[in-house]
Amino acid sequence: MDSEEKRKTLNKQNSETDKNVLNEVAAIYNVSDNIISNEHKKILDHRLELHKENPTSGKDWNQIKADLSTKYGV
Repeated sequence: MDSEEKRKTLNKQNSETDKNVLNEVAAIYNVSDNIISNEHKKILDHRLELHKENPTSGKDWNQIKADLSTKYGV
């Protein structure tokens, strides 16, 4: 795989991750208001804004699992 193909693959993965994150947040908002408090919604709004400002700053789930596995030997 050449550099251009790798770049396209990484861009696609980032795009899909962004879509997944946004879909998860949207799903949370579609849940009944009785389940999520306004304080919790404010936290989610803040996190969503941070994600929109810098969508590549986080780690994907596989990296988080690997880090936890290394740290805790799980």
